[in-house]
Amino acid sequence: MFTRRDASTTERSSMDDSQRTTTPTPPVPAPQPPVPQPAPVQANAARNADESLVAREDTFEGQLNTTRGVRIMGTVRGGIESQQYVHIEENAHVEADITAEEVVIAGEYSGKLTCRQRVEIRATGRVSGQIDTQKLLLHEGGYFDGELHMQKPQAAPAATPATTSSEDRPRRTRYVDLSSDASTTREVGATDSSSS
Repeated sequence: MFTRRDASTTERSSMDDSQRTTTPTPPVPAPQPPVPQPAPVQANAARNADESLVAREDTFEGQLNTTRGVRIMGTVRGGIESQQYVHIEENAHVEADITAEEVVIAGEYSGKLTCRQRVEIRATGRVSGQIDTQKLLLHEGGYFDGELHMQKPQAAPAATPATTSSEDRPRRTRYVDLSSDASTTREVGATDSSSS
């Protein structure tokens, strides 16, 4: 609280102060002005200037095809096809078929999700529908209800060795039939047709 004293009050109070013995009060430092801090949205906007954004209050209905990444903070109904990523933020609602390289879900999603690399469902994520991906990361607390189809990773072509070592030769496996009274043993080689 700030109060202002006029000259007559100051003279009278100074006389009263000289007659009284009190301990002096240390001066109070002046308050420092707050240091302005950049808003997190501005930092994200500068960092992700090359992405499509559906803001919190926005609703998008239809088909979105883009070469950029997509960040969803609002509501989307329809379909999304991105050459990069789709991030569904917390409190976002998405009912769409999505095709992208990587998908991160922290909000609510329902639909068919086709991901060429990785799907991540965070602790606040709620997913229902079908997921087709190479890798799935489900955080503790995250929810998934539906079908999951895992794609086989692309195998690198194997180099053919010039010589065959003892480790590369096919091994024979010995099977013992323990169900009958007579012990029957047979060896199965790598080229044996009965092994399948």
